Amino acid sequence: MAKKKNGNSEAIEKSEVTFSKEQILRSKTIPHSRDILNVVLKDDMRYSLSEVDKAVQKFKEKRVK
Repeated sequence: MAKKKNGNSEAIEKSEVTFSKEQILRSKTIPHSRDILNVVLKDDMRYSLSEVDKAVQKFKEKRVK
């Protein structure tokens, strides 16, 4: 966590850890299908675990044409 000074008090700024698509695909702890991850994640982006979950959930909720 990073600390940020506000006048005399310090506020702790919480930042999420991000991962590349390749790191996410190689992960053994992410419960989503690798095929779905390949579709919803872009090669040049970095994602937090919550962003990955949201992207997969959005993909699964799409209507089939």
